[in-house]
Amino acid sequence: MKWNLFKNTFYTIPDLLRYGLAGALVLVISIFFPSGAHFNYEFEQGGRWKYEDLMSPFERFPIKKSTEQLEDERDSLSRSFRPYYRLDTSLHSVQKEKFIANFNMTYKVLVSKDSNRTSPFDSALYINFGKDFIDYIYEQHVLGLNLAHLDKDDFSFQVLLGNRDLGEMLPSDYLNPKQVSMILIDTLRVLEDNFPEYKVVLPFLVEAVTVPDLIFDQELTNTYRKQAIENIHEFSGMVKSGDPIVIRNQRITPEVYAKLVSYQEKCKKEMYEADNDFLIYLGYLSLTVALMMIFVIFVKTNAQDVFDNIRHYSLLLLLILAYTYLSKIIYGVPVLSLYLIPFCILPIVVQNFFSAQLALMTHLVTVLLISMLLSLDYQFILVQIIVGMVAILTKLRTRYLSDFFIALLSIGIVYIAGFLSLELIRTWGGGTNTIGDGIEWETLGWVGLNIFLTLLSYPLIPLLERIFGLTSEITLVELSDLNNPLLKELSLRAPGTLQHSLQVANLSEAAASAIGANSLLVKVAALYHDIGKMHNPLCYIENQGGHVHNPHDDLSHLESAQVILAHVTEGIKLAKKHRLPNVLIDFIKTHHGTTRVEYFYRMHQKYHPDEAVDERLFLYEGPRPRSKEEAILMIADSLEAASKSLKSPTGQDIDLLTDNIISSKINMKQLDDTNLSFRELEEIKAVFKKLIRSIRHIRIEYPKDENINDTEEDIHTEEEEGDKTVDLGLATEEQDMEHGEKVELSSQDEEIPEVEITETEIEEEEIVDMEENSDVITPSTESIPDEVEEKENDLGDVDDSSKTSI
Repeated sequence: MKWNLFKNTFYTIPDLLRYGLAGALVLVISIFFPSGAHFNYEFEQGGRWKYEDLMSPFERFPIKKSTEQLEDERDSLSRSFRPYYRLDTSLHSVQKEKFIANFNMTYKVLVSKDSNRTSPFDSALYINFGKDFIDYIYEQHVLGLNLAHLDKDDFSFQVLLGNRDLGEMLPSDYLNPKQVSMILIDTLRVLEDNFPEYKVVLPFLVEAVTVPDLIFDQELTNTYRKQAIENIHEFSGMVKSGDPIVIRNQRITPEVYAKLVSYQEKCKKEMYEADNDFLIYLGYLSLTVALMMIFVIFVKTNAQDVFDNIRHYSLLLLLILAYTYLSKIIYGVPVLSLYLIPFCILPIVVQNFFSAQLALMTHLVTVLLISMLLSLDYQFILVQIIVGMVAILTKLRTRYLSDFFIALLSIGIVYIAGFLSLELIRTWGGGTNTIGDGIEWETLGWVGLNIFLTLLSYPLIPLLERIFGLTSEITLVELSDLNNPLLKELSLRAPGTLQHSLQVANLSEAAASAIGANSLLVKVAALYHDIGKMHNPLCYIENQGGHVHNPHDDLSHLESAQVILAHVTEGIKLAKKHRLPNVLIDFIKTHHGTTRVEYFYRMHQKYHPDEAVDERLFLYEGPRPRSKEEAILMIADSLEAASKSLKSPTGQDIDLLTDNIISSKINMKQLDDTNLSFRELEEIKAVFKKLIRSIRHIRIEYPKDENINDTEEDIHTEEEEGDKTVDLGLATEEQDMEHGEKVELSSQDEEIPEVEITETEIEEEEIVDMEENSDVITPSTESIPDEVEEKENDLGDVDDSSKTSI
């Protein structure tokens, strides 16, 4: 129990390391987490907003008026403030009493001095007239207008009666003292006959009725004016969460300036004074961890090979980190735009090294992460995602420079079209307060520079592949050049092997293209898969040429097998010495899988019947092919070598040979670790059959003509019999075996002497044990019959896979 627990823990350490790398990435990125709704912008009224669209992150905050705006409003209010006039309704009673008292006093004096008067005038008549006139005047009220208000146009004032506000009034609504005096004089003149002594009463009446009962209340006016000024709102509105504060390239009007100032003060108040930085940090951290967890789980689920390779996995994390830091730096420079950053390089690089799915996921996570950290608007996010998708759909490969530029042109067109479309929506869609500001044509310049900088992906790919142990199409194209030093050396030391490799490359490339595999990779791998034969080139029949002496004559069967097996290990050493990519070294390891050097194994058994033969001494170390490309190379290598043993083959011979070789690979479980489907396998067969027919120059089979002479008939008969012969080169001459002599290899294209086997003796290997309704190969567990022998590539460029039933 304890051992199982320890073993399980040990096996999970690599996964924990990868999760730890993702966690370290989150911690490094957390340095750039905003401490709150920070405000690191520079702006001035009347200028233009140089940054991205700024949206309110707060639930709401008020728009504070500027000091100048408040002063203007106070001055305007003070000037336009209506003063208060108080109405005294008791004044007319007081004035009547004064009039009566003054009149009576004057009347007595007048009567006492004027002794000549025989009959004094009727004082009661004059008193009653004065009282009525005073009531008449004060019913209309007399306005005592303040001197400060005399010259004001459209002057109005508030009238108070006790504590009741009678509302706004105009001076014309009331009488003034001058008007009262004129009314009094005019009235007395009209009534002169009735009041002959009116001049006596006139001064007292003028004095009584010219006292205003509606007078300016300075104290109350000042009080109300002060209250009104104090009640002026410091704010001109509210900004809600998600509302635009300012849009990129928008002119900063006084209203926008007020919003920015208010937002700046709100940030300081809420973030620095409220002391909630930790909660904000926790929020950003949670979102970042969630994004990275999604990314890591996606890589582990859909790109296990990348997840298992620590260097490849680290490359993805470093790309995300690099773009995050670069975006943060560019964002902090007001004169630059985030549209300058070539985000398309990310999916281009990832797709060239890995898969389109992984490229899209990496691009999405990077864009979302940056948008979250920098609070970018939906326009930026949408444009970058769309362009990234297009970069992936164009399958931008670096194999051909012309295709590279065409793909960049497509990306540029979509970039510009997407940006302009969103700008039209933003400008005229009514979603902001900046309708009519126009399209930000300046940003198109940054977009153009962005497209130009995307060209950096071309030199960046070879650099990254050297650092992280990857292989790009650029490198593969360079390695496919026959002037490559290693291939040139192969052509000089083992020219037959090079010719064999070229044929295998053509076969492999065509088959890979047919099923959508990496045709360039398998083609280049085929060129280098047998470079180990340069160690002992004459031990392989294709390189013996006119040599009479066969090196295997001096070796035992076991030693010969070891020499043949060594071409794989020697090829690996040579590949590492010349720094070939690891992916090509894997092809060298797997092109024979774990098959057996069949010929020498059988010969060793034959000449040592009493000894227990250790089969492991005759097996290739492998491993078995682990990808479609490696499987294709294995089959092509065996088929190309085996096809050389066919003398004047017919199409049927080639079809039968192809079927048997693939069947033998399946039965030997060499394809178990690949994900080849039956449909793909059938497509591969069809390609191989077609190309082998072309390579072997299949002749037309003419029907017999009864009229031909006997000599011609005999010739055709011999040819037909020869066509039925399938020479797999898997046996030796009987007399050599009887004398215990080792096989003398032919100096022709075959590595071993030929034995002719008629077509009727060839049986196809069974490909059975398939799961029902499944197109995935499930090889049979049946072993290969003992009588099945395979022409080995180790003996003449014939691979183990060329076994057929004999």
